[in-house]
Amino acid sequence: MKGKIQWNLNWHFCEGFSADRAAAGDLAGMEAIHLPHQVKTLTYNCFSHNDTQMLSTYAKHFTLSQEDAGKRIVVEFDGVMTYFDLYVNGALVGSHKGGYSRSRFEISSFVHPGNNHLYLMVDSRERDDIPPFGCVIDYLTFGGVYRDVNLYLLETAFLSDVLFRYHMTGAHSAQVYPEFYVDNSGSAFTGTICCQVVSRDGTPLTQFQQEVAIPEGRSSVQLDPNDVDNIRRWDPDDPNMYVVRVCLKQGDATLDTIEDDIGFRSVECRADGLFVNGRRIVVVGMDRHQSYPYIGYSIGRRAQRADADLLKQYGMNTVRTSHYMQSQYFLDRCDEIGMLVFEEIPGWQHIGDESFKQVVLQDVRSMIVTDFNHPGIFIWGVRINESLDDDDLYLRTNELAHQLDPSRSTGGVRCYKNSHLLEDVYTMNDFCHAERPGLKHFLLNQQQVTGLPYKVPYLVSEYMGHTYPTKQFDNESLRDEHARRHAEILGRNLIKPDSMGAIGWCAFDYNTHGDYGAGDKICYHGIFDMFRIPKYAAYVYRSQKDPSEEVILQPASGFSRGEKALYGIMPFLVMTNCDYIEVFMYGKSLGLFFPSDKFFGLPHPPIEVDVDVEAQWNDVWQDGKIVGYLNQKPVAEYAFLRDPHLDGFTVVQDDQEISSSEVDTARFEVSFVDQIGHVCTFYNGVLQIETQGDIELIGPKFLAPAGGRIAFWVKSVPTGKDSTATVTVKAPALPYPDQVFQLHLKKDL
Repeated sequence: MKGKIQWNLNWHFCEGFSADRAAAGDLAGMEAIHLPHQVKTLTYNCFSHNDTQMLSTYAKHFTLSQEDAGKRIVVEFDGVMTYFDLYVNGALVGSHKGGYSRSRFEISSFVHPGNNHLYLMVDSRERDDIPPFGCVIDYLTFGGVYRDVNLYLLETAFLSDVLFRYHMTGAHSAQVYPEFYVDNSGSAFTGTICCQVVSRDGTPLTQFQQEVAIPEGRSSVQLDPNDVDNIRRWDPDDPNMYVVRVCLKQGDATLDTIEDDIGFRSVECRADGLFVNGRRIVVVGMDRHQSYPYIGYSIGRRAQRADADLLKQYGMNTVRTSHYMQSQYFLDRCDEIGMLVFEEIPGWQHIGDESFKQVVLQDVRSMIVTDFNHPGIFIWGVRINESLDDDDLYLRTNELAHQLDPSRSTGGVRCYKNSHLLEDVYTMNDFCHAERPGLKHFLLNQQQVTGLPYKVPYLVSEYMGHTYPTKQFDNESLRDEHARRHAEILGRNLIKPDSMGAIGWCAFDYNTHGDYGAGDKICYHGIFDMFRIPKYAAYVYRSQKDPSEEVILQPASGFSRGEKALYGIMPFLVMTNCDYIEVFMYGKSLGLFFPSDKFFGLPHPPIEVDVDVEAQWNDVWQDGKIVGYLNQKPVAEYAFLRDPHLDGFTVVQDDQEISSSEVDTARFEVSFVDQIGHVCTFYNGVLQIETQGDIELIGPKFLAPAGGRIAFWVKSVPTGKDSTATVTVKAPALPYPDQVFQLHLKKDL
């Protein structure tokens, strides 16, 4: 739809709702805000899980010219948690159930030239008529208008969505037959749809047009097949993207235009694996919750894209959007960097009544229509996560998904065996490694799970996670074991012949209800903490990359005698993609160490150092180092000290420029470090953050690191002007100098 206006700025908010306020357009006592927004800022942990369950009001006052008021006016909400009623100039326009699905409302008949006002009654309570609620769930959904709101000024007929359908006919050719959803409030007419496909740099690939009959009301139009040649395919190793541009014409008049990113590729989910463009790819990935400290879901474009980049950097090729549809910014970035996506509808174990099920079907439709054109999405999750079989419901969700998108497979996430397979892929949360303590189990063979006498497409959608929660500040033995378990499971995943691969639970720690987690409203299930700081286990995945891309040498040890039992440091793991390492300790070389045979299946197994040393635990400890070798040449070194002590703090500024035209964010990561820059894991200091200029700190100004490190985000105050702001990081109880960083705000960024 043309004429899109991002409508995130200059809203007002208050707790509670009054229909009289909405009718009068009253802003008294309301807080001026910008979107995205959460109904209440939380502490990092130890809050009540009821803190964001409330009714609240969002208000927007706006002015329309005579010309604009004569157009069709549509308001689009990308994500409002959990339910809302929309009022325009005091009249109820409509409502929407579901916090993760896009919704649109035409408000043309409710507005007039001059001043207008729009009010939302937002219900962020956990309502049993809306997925994922109805029973307790292991995550929080927070509340508020946490994604973009957009305004469209449109003609009598417009294009609401394009589903760019195609199938590959050759290595570099395809037959395309795009479908368009058309909304026409006038009389039926014969029009023309013109379609052009260009590369991201504007180089034309193809263009065609077709005369089409546009009936009155809402309809869909599918163009006749057109052959396209000279295609460069989208592939995880070469994620080539194109742009499709479409216009709807009536005679010589252009009524509407629509544009979207696309990619051409073939995907097959088969019993012998996942095949992208005919090449087998083993799924290696993580499940992702979209929440952040203090502000839950309410963060914008830059942070969403950064999460995709982080997963790619650490060796993932796949992400599952657990347990709901996620930000377009995140999905866009996955497309751009070649990340495969398993997207699923909202839900967690519970299935409600028929009204609940109608929202489930609404979510399936919204998910597929909204995200159809993302080439990274290879499977639609059309079951509620870990729910029991409900053949009637899941026959309907599966049928609807195939009707909307015959080109992709469907799946449904289970946590129990012998479930009815109604979808294309049997997806299973496999936690067998926790079922029988003392015995080594990693991943089940698929027929142990399915109970079927034949092989089917099979994908492990969760492993590890709650079976071994691990904090950044845990004892080293726990953090080491966390890494070992991930290494064991990843190795088995890479060599399993009866699976498409496996996705781990999970990428990031996340806030949850008091019924779950560590008692502080956090599940420490991630390979990163909530601040996106890696744990040792994250390096298991990162070290599987080819060393030509990046050399990794990360020991899972702080080299402190006394942290482990019996006053020793042995054994310890080194996550590395070097050929071998040499360890220097006690003033001498302990020799060469090679990849362990305990982690078979990995291209680069961790190296385990476990050797008797001619030294007593009470001998003088000495400086040491680990040297990594490739092709018999030293390429990496990790040193450690006999007397490491706090010697300052480091700050890494991820972003130097952010936008002043929207609420944009910048991330800073702070570490308390010793003399050679290693993190002092158990230092419990305090940081103070101060800002100057058109930015605000997200969260409190005093921060306590977890595991010697912490990150924080600042956000821009939209002014639409170029300016410079400063961020000052202090350690008020320590003698170290303040660190000051500049942040440039750009209106056209």
